[in-house]
Amino acid sequence: MFKKSIFAIAALFIITIASILTSECQQEKPSPTLEKGIGQYKHENYDEAVVTLKKAREENPTSTLGAYYLGLAYKQIQDYRQAVPSLRDAVTYSPKIKGALIELIDCLYQLDQLEEAMHWINEAEKEGIRPAQVAFLKGLVLMKQDDKALAVSAFEDAKALDSSMTQACNYQIGICRLKEGKFSDASKAFQQVVIVDPTSNMANFANEYMQAIERKKEVDRPLRLSFGTAWQYDDNVILKPTDDTLVGEIADKADSREVYTATAEYNHRVNDKFSLKTQYLFYYAKQNNLGFYDMVSNTFAVQPALNIGNGLLSFPLTYNHTLVNDKAYLSSPGATSVYNVMIGTSMMVQAHLKYIYKDYLWEPTSVDEDRTGNEIGGGIGWYLFYAKNKGFLNLRYALNREWTDGMNWRYIGNRASATLLMPLLEKLNLTVSGDMFFQNFTNSHSVFNVYRKDNVYTLSSLLAYKIYKDSEIQLQYTFVKDDSNVSVYRYNRNVYSAGVDIKF
Repeated sequence: MFKKSIFAIAALFIITIASILTSECQQEKPSPTLEKGIGQYKHENYDEAVVTLKKAREENPTSTLGAYYLGLAYKQIQDYRQAVPSLRDAVTYSPKIKGALIELIDCLYQLDQLEEAMHWINEAEKEGIRPAQVAFLKGLVLMKQDDKALAVSAFEDAKALDSSMTQACNYQIGICRLKEGKFSDASKAFQQVVIVDPTSNMANFANEYMQAIERKKEVDRPLRLSFGTAWQYDDNVILKPTDDTLVGEIADKADSREVYTATAEYNHRVNDKFSLKTQYLFYYAKQNNLGFYDMVSNTFAVQPALNIGNGLLSFPLTYNHTLVNDKAYLSSPGATSVYNVMIGTSMMVQAHLKYIYKDYLWEPTSVDEDRTGNEIGGGIGWYLFYAKNKGFLNLRYALNREWTDGMNWRYIGNRASATLLMPLLEKLNLTVSGDMFFQNFTNSHSVFNVYRKDNVYTLSSLLAYKIYKDSEIQLQYTFVKDDSNVSVYRYNRNVYSAGVDIKF
């Protein structure tokens, strides 16, 4: 009995050794060509490695080691489409190279072949291959499949399995929450990214996202209020002609004034496509000496807007009522359509059409001087944003026509303008703008018997220093020159302004 047991043990031992030897024999022995290709790959000579490893695969098409390294070489040169077949062979032929699964899933993700990627993710999960990395890749694939909730769950699993992946997982969770519109949750995730390593590139990206979220919150805030006050000095309030012989010496053409402005705006976002904005604007100017030119203006606006892809189509409807010297001077309803479309991330194109009816309420000096009438117009504009969207360059052209009741004020206008906003310091911005407005009047003037032409040039500069959030101290200078072919309409004007604009 004892001898039988010994023989049984010896037989089992012999069978085990034979099995091990057989297994070892089955382990792939690299050919010289394959060894050369692997060496080139390890020395980061990826292009040469691809050529050599392709030869190695031709010599032995079922070599999983050759397939694996060829797939890796293709992946290093970012030729994911060529990498996939080799990596697929590496996990299909025998002996399987389990590490190739991770590389295969990554390549399929890069190529948006998401269904096959999920197939191999399931295989990797069954075999327990690198669970944390597989969970992370699963989250990326699910995010591309727009299954954000499951993607977040996968990223949570990944960082639970491997704490070294916490920063990367929190970053991707932040992106998911951002796409879901859960901005507070996104900010929390990005904050965790920064906490892990504030000096990393990922932390820099996370900070930029948090800043963008704050800006979006500010833009989407339903109710916004502002109040401004300024002291201005105007050296030609009455638009006195440059030729003194026409009107004689007028001592009181310059004056200082106090200006007050206020804005109330309410935004209602119905859904991702449609929003509605209502707005009220108030303007009051009190001349210190020339009281006749005191002005009060009230403007009401309703603006429906429709998101179309990367563009915004809006339809502002406005009404303005203006008083001069406490008397109703102008009543003006209007309708506009504006289309803004982004080109890439740094340019925007704008187009608009407008109609305005202007009802001047004061009795004109003559029938020909009646300025009441209709205005139609349109234009295009181009914006270039720079310095992380803190600065911009804007170029615009507009064409308009006015049909007035009085023949002396009917004209066709062409306007070209440019505006440059330059961030000088963290809280200091300089805005410089220029405008050229060419008015060609369509009727011979009833008094001067000429076809009037006005070329109006405006130059302006605004220096704004931010004291708190969007509240600013503002210094502004504006120069206006009307170069008319009718001397009585020819004038120069300089306006200096210092004030404060406060937003709530």
